[in-house]
Amino acid sequence: MYRSVAIVLLSISSIRSQNIKVYFNQSVDNSVSSITDANTSSYLDDTICSLINSANNTLDIAVWDNGSSKIISAINNAYTNGVQVRYISSTNSTNTALSGLNSNIPVLKRNASLNTNTMHNKFVIVDNLMFLTGSMNFGNGSIFDDYNNIVIISDIPLAQNYTTEFNEMWGSTGALPNTSLSKFGPDKTDNTIHSFTISGTIVQSYFSPTDNTTAQIVNAINSADYSLDIATFTFTNNDIGDAVVAAKNRGVIVRCIIENVSYFGSEYNGLISNGINVHSHENTAFDFHHKYCIIDATNTGSDPIVVTGSHNWTNSAEDDYDENTLIIHNGIIANQYTEEFAERFAEFGGVGVFETKNDVNAKIFPNPNNGSFSIKSETNNTYKIDVINFSGEIIYQLENVKPGDQLNLSVEKGLYFLQITTEKAVNIKKIVIN
Repeated sequence: MYRSVAIVLLSISSIRSQNIKVYFNQSVDNSVSSITDANTSSYLDDTICSLINSANNTLDIAVWDNGSSKIISAINNAYTNGVQVRYISSTNSTNTALSGLNSNIPVLKRNASLNTNTMHNKFVIVDNLMFLTGSMNFGNGSIFDDYNNIVIISDIPLAQNYTTEFNEMWGSTGALPNTSLSKFGPDKTDNTIHSFTISGTIVQSYFSPTDNTTAQIVNAINSADYSLDIATFTFTNNDIGDAVVAAKNRGVIVRCIIENVSYFGSEYNGLISNGINVHSHENTAFDFHHKYCIIDATNTGSDPIVVTGSHNWTNSAEDDYDENTLIIHNGIIANQYTEEFAERFAEFGGVGVFETKNDVNAKIFPNPNNGSFSIKSETNNTYKIDVINFSGEIIYQLENVKPGDQLNLSVEKGLYFLQITTEKAVNIKKIVIN
């Protein structure tokens, strides 16, 4: 006999086209997550050019290095088509392709020495409507060979937030820079908004060195209850290192990949001495150029988070360089990054998925269905079930569900996810409502 289970409605929002899109330039392991597939492409220069080509009015670019003639050509075409183009870089970058930029396009460079005063951002803003950021510079090595991620976000308030940061460096809101008002590094002020909600997803935004970005990364790590995966080019900041060790000591599963393990002050040896599973990428071909961490990706009840952007985990990024960081609270995005991390971690002989009791012996029947279904299991477990839409929002919660209970969801047709939790285990399964 089936028994009907009461369902508590939390909130319902229509499933919209994805406002946050993540891309990786190297292979990923799509088998790791059952709720999403990460996007990977060997031609992210085409993705960047497509974004640039979509500009109708304005195009603001703040990128440390540009060695792509294809991207330069797209920028020139935008300018020829009447788009206002503004470009910021740094004097300590090679910028091998920048000489091909239309000479009428204004370029402002932060006056940098070899290791200081660096404009290290990597972002592009289109029409104050959408923007691209991430770890990837626009050189061919960074695009094709090194390991990088980019994020494209369609959201007017957050795009305008990036424009505010750009204008502060530019010294003007107009087409031409005002060098007398231009501010870089510690001369800038904390003048941007730090929290946004995009289709139900909380996104935090920080710019260095004014916004105490390290403290925000530490706060994110301190929120970890279950897992913490770290992928970073350089890791020398003691405060973040202490937070990672503290997470491990309170029972969080920590995995880490670092490129520059021989840098002075690297946290690499300290993490190893504290029993953390860390791999060096230093002697592996091409740069592991990511600057991200993933928190509680497989447990939506613990606020899955991705931290990403241009900010290396260093004192220079915190105190001197111009950087940007996003903290994205979204389980689907976190699982996409997990698919990339798992592929890299497995390349070192590690285990791509967590060796924990994270499997629930339960199946959805029938699936697909019209909103009416039950959970089949050989056990007598009692489940807590969270129903999650494609934006990562929990829209229903079901308590005290037992195998055979008849469940009825009143939702729009589409793909959803069920996080099924017992006292000892958790798993996420796809469900299709048709």
